[in-house]
Amino acid sequence: MPALFAALLLPACAAKEVEEEQGMSIAVTLRDVHRCSRISPEILVTDMPAGTESFDVRLVEYGDEERFFGGGTWANDGSGVIPEGGLTRHYRGPCPPAGESRDYAFVVSAMSKDNIQPLAVRLYRFTQE
Repeated sequence: MPALFAALLLPACAAKEVEEEQGMSIAVTLRDVHRCSRISPEILVTDMPAGTESFDVRLVEYGDEERFFGGGTWANDGSGVIPEGGLTRHYRGPCPPAGESRDYAFVVSAMSKDNIQPLAVRLYRFTQE
């Protein structure tokens, strides 16, 4: 009986993995100028959900505790491009201490004006040295 139960769950798990890979995705163009800087990188959002009015973007450092490095909101003009320098709400770029590396993530939420819940959320994880 356990083998049958596992066989029934396997297709459901595989379908879920495919669903998670589809939909909104983000790409971030990080350059040296963005390190320890108030200049945010260009972010490209593709396959955003219908009804996306704006993008809420946050930069977070992961470690013993999460640290927030600011971000901002960008109105969706349909291009999916959040231009370099577009994030202005107290944004500070990744800046680990000399000789150390830290893990970061840009968290991008697709927002509609009628709902406070995001339509979709994606993370762009990276390590900065």
